[in-house]
Amino acid sequence: MIRTRGLAMASALALLAGLTTAAPAQAATPTPDQQWSAVQSLVGAVKGRWTNQAYVGSVTDTMPDTALLGNGDVGVVSGGGDGFKTFGIAKGDFWTASANRSLVALGSVSINPVSSGGSPNLALGSTATASSSHPSFPPSRAVNGGWGAGYEGWVSNVGKPQTITLDLGSAKTFSRYVLRHDAAARPAETANNTRNWTLQTSGDNATWTTRDTVTNNTAATTDRTITSVTARYVRLNITEPTQGTTSDSVNNPRARIGQFELYNGTGGGGGTSFLEEQNILKGDIDTTMTLGGAPVTMRTWVGATDNLVVTRIQAAAATTVRVSNTTQIQNGRSGFTSTSGTSGGTVWATRQTSSGQWTSRAAIATRVIGGTQSVAGNQITVSIPAGGVVDVVTGVAGGGTSTNDPAPAARSLADAQSAASLDAQYNAHLEWWKQYWLKSYVDLDDDVLERYYYAAQYFIGSSSRAGKTAPGLFGIWATTDYPLWGGDMHLNYNWIANFYGVYSSNRPELALPVFDLVSAYLPEARRRATQDLRRVNTGYVNGRFPGGGVPSGVLFPVGIAPNGSTADDNYHQQVGNSLFTATQYVAYWQYTRDQTWLSQRGYPFMKEVVTFFQHWLQLENNRFNLYSGPHEGTWARNSSADLGMLRTLLSTTIDASTRLNVDSGLRATWQDMLNRLAPIPRTTYNGVQVFALGDPGTVSDGRAIRPGDNTVNLEFVHPGEALGINGPAADRQVAIQTLDAMNSWGQDNSFPKVFTQAARVGYPAQSLIDRLKTQITNRSAANLRVTDPHHGLEKSGTVEAINSLLLQSDLGILRVFPVWPSGKNGAFVKLRAKDGFVVSSARSGGQATYVDVTSTVGAQLRLQNPWPGRGVTVVRVGGGSVTPSVSNDVITFSTVAGATYSITPN
Repeated sequence: MIRTRGLAMASALALLAGLTTAAPAQAATPTPDQQWSAVQSLVGAVKGRWTNQAYVGSVTDTMPDTALLGNGDVGVVSGGGDGFKTFGIAKGDFWTASANRSLVALGSVSINPVSSGGSPNLALGSTATASSSHPSFPPSRAVNGGWGAGYEGWVSNVGKPQTITLDLGSAKTFSRYVLRHDAAARPAETANNTRNWTLQTSGDNATWTTRDTVTNNTAATTDRTITSVTARYVRLNITEPTQGTTSDSVNNPRARIGQFELYNGTGGGGGTSFLEEQNILKGDIDTTMTLGGAPVTMRTWVGATDNLVVTRIQAAAATTVRVSNTTQIQNGRSGFTSTSGTSGGTVWATRQTSSGQWTSRAAIATRVIGGTQSVAGNQITVSIPAGGVVDVVTGVAGGGTSTNDPAPAARSLADAQSAASLDAQYNAHLEWWKQYWLKSYVDLDDDVLERYYYAAQYFIGSSSRAGKTAPGLFGIWATTDYPLWGGDMHLNYNWIANFYGVYSSNRPELALPVFDLVSAYLPEARRRATQDLRRVNTGYVNGRFPGGGVPSGVLFPVGIAPNGSTADDNYHQQVGNSLFTATQYVAYWQYTRDQTWLSQRGYPFMKEVVTFFQHWLQLENNRFNLYSGPHEGTWARNSSADLGMLRTLLSTTIDASTRLNVDSGLRATWQDMLNRLAPIPRTTYNGVQVFALGDPGTVSDGRAIRPGDNTVNLEFVHPGEALGINGPAADRQVAIQTLDAMNSWGQDNSFPKVFTQAARVGYPAQSLIDRLKTQITNRSAANLRVTDPHHGLEKSGTVEAINSLLLQSDLGILRVFPVWPSGKNGAFVKLRAKDGFVVSSARSGGQATYVDVTSTVGAQLRLQNPWPGRGVTVVRVGGGSVTPSVSNDVITFSTVAGATYSITPN
């Protein structure tokens, strides 16, 4: 960031000065303390920020746009409205097995004002009557104080006008009223906000005087000051109950008042001072607001390992708040059940999915530590003195396929907490994020790139943790029961793209949940390969495989889900879903060189995918052709994406077989497949050679290239890894021409694809950066996620593009700053390259200043000389000098596992 620009580079240069004069050598990489200082400056400056309480995008069928928290299992979404806070809670393994399998919402915790040093809400608990009401939403709901996110108060029958009348019990003086319309609690329901009304008062419930008239309102919350009046009866006369902007609001108008509040002067409402920040450095949501007339600050976080959601409230003035939780979900699925209750000072609620392949049950339990409390009606009322602090603690339990009642576990977790234990939990939470950020970091000399980069790292770090259910299309933040595509694991790139950047970011463990979820699906994938193949392309399969399947291998539909289940049972004429999945197995192995993982998990899966294609490839004219759909619903010979992914998979599987000394009898067959596999197809577009979707003339819709669409025809570059920065210059030039012909930089699906593909083939650096920054600037939400109407967590995959600007390893040769503007400074610390190398470097004044490499497995290092034509000095840190060989400006030397090597120019 600008305010700390060059910190990482300056540290490196200072250490480099010592390196050139001292022996034994020390690394030029910043020291651990310097690294943490740099991280605090770089990451600490990146924050989502909100100055109003609209919470736009908090309830959505994609990924929320408000502040987010997560520990890989529990996801928290900031929400609320004017003068109150709500935190939506989801659980990553809370999936329904009923029709349209999906991740579903769990519940929420709300913090509402009761009263303050100003006026209390005079309408609270009054007797409410109405001209009509829906049986489930009587007028009493508008004055019960139970309002929060998703809440529906009084709802009338269809028709207009409508009235709601309050009997305050005795004459009371007020000068202000607050109406919370439907969209205040249900942000998507703006069409139901009340448009026109009058406020009237009476002393005898017979003679009425109009005190205020409002027309053409569109706001979700109305806060009006009127001339002070004393009255026992207050009536809202609603002449236009809706906005009339949708067919339903026109044809079926109903009055909807979530809450009707009266105050004498200040008090209630939200006040004017509000600030909320998503602090990604610490994994906190920091909120400054007014609760019941009192300024308060809140800090909300999720336990690192325990499923605790904690909000600490500190009040500057005395106030009283009501804390509640619910598992009643706005527009929830039918067949789900919810229960709730009170146990001592703890309120709890459960939710259970309808029956199916499994039934999932989950629970939340909330208590408050501190303040003066009372519990009634599943709500905790707590008085906070001036300067006082309370902690709202919620335990989350259940999910998965267990049929056990999760409420006791949620209550036990919440009840076990004390002020001391929460301090320890919070310190553990801070330490987790500190260590996460220290795994690697970058200084890009660019605020826009850094904002995207660190926010994207935050989202994937919040939603994926080893041992937990892998996050789907929209992470673990379900706020409805109907996320698009069920929030599933779409295998024809979308889900896979979530993890594109984790390996080079030195966070490969974030991908481990992928392998767990895929392993659970393997029995079904094997069945589909042998029995369900006709559904890919009936005519083609009948002609080649009359039995309707191949003898062995795996076949995946487009969408899978946890517990070995299918979410989207379509193939779209594609057999490449297994290949997209295999790219992550290949990446994990290439970047970690974890041979135990390879033996137990990686190689067996890669072998099964190769086995399928051993049957599927069609030998024609001494060439193995691959028939599949490049785009959904199309069909072609030699889909370029599939060819590239298969080529890399074959070479990796052959190498793995050799390393593990298994299946030697299959290697010749696999090598023959690789040797005779068709080349990546090309075509001519506007007189220029470009890479095609499939062999020209065989693509079913007649389009060998689709300019403006997403760059499927370059997925052989990435994630296929079949052409890289060290590949033939002529092939890379064709790829660059393809990028220009496609011009897909702003296409919705392209964001996690096109920029990495461009970096991998050496697209002009400044142009690439400028195009990326344009998309970031134009598409970033307030929480810094890159948005479009249909996609979510996959946007984090473009981290790989930025890492590829700084470090690439291709054909066994490592390059630092391979696609970086010549005059631009930059630095990176502990990015990971293939063959298990962890690399740090900095660039200043147009050249690299050092390269430090830690060898995690002892592989041979081949480094393209960052100082072309100059000699280098290689030292093993703490162990003396190393003499490398240099050929064609490639520096080569053997390494020892665990050792760090520092390379500097002579």
